[in-house]
Amino acid sequence: MNIKLAAICFAVALTARADSTNQPATAEDVKRETKKAFETTKSYTEQQIKAFNKKTDARFRDLGKKLDELKAKAEKQTGQTKADLDKKIGEAQKKADELKPKLDELKAATSNAWAEVKTTIDKGLKDFEKALK
Repeated sequence: MNIKLAAICFAVALTARADSTNQPATAEDVKRETKKAFETTKSYTEQQIKAFNKKTDARFRDLGKKLDELKAKAEKQTGQTKADLDKKIGEAQKKADELKPKLDELKAATSNAWAEVKTTIDKGLKDFEKALK
């Protein structure tokens, strides 16, 4: 991914230089523009990671609240209804327990590993949500 990013930054730098003047680009111009494009891309990526982390934490907390509500509902039930709810709660709790370490991993992930962890988190949240339905 870093090689692709570097290639994109390099292309942007060359295009920006070519569009801004009729002067040929120097190695220093390319270096400066590439660094600027890289820093902008890095900043944007960090913002996206923070936003996703915040959204994911909120979604996980919401699903946790739904799980707590389901537990409270199960306490008031008896017989087969309680047994069915307890089974559902057990499955949902298992999904939540599996997802929690992945959320911690997401927070610690570098931008290179973040995309892979994000995909795992998205699937885990969907599985958790599905277990609550």
